[in-house]
Amino acid sequence: MKNKSLYELGKLAQEGNEMAMLEIIDIKKKMIKKYSFGDEDRYQFIILKLIEGIKNYKF
Repeated sequence: MKNKSLYELGKLAQEGNEMAMLEIIDIKKKMIKKYSFGDEDRYQFIILKLIEGIKNYKF
């Protein structure tokens, strides 16, 4: 799945593909770590909100 765009991964993740969701999280991992400021609870919260956002987004 490495050569799929973020849009394609989002559509797959919205349809229930867990590997696509993990790939999106992996792509955004640096940004998530930056904005969690070293706090593990914030890190998990941001990932949760990312998953919710992908599921609710209208592609």
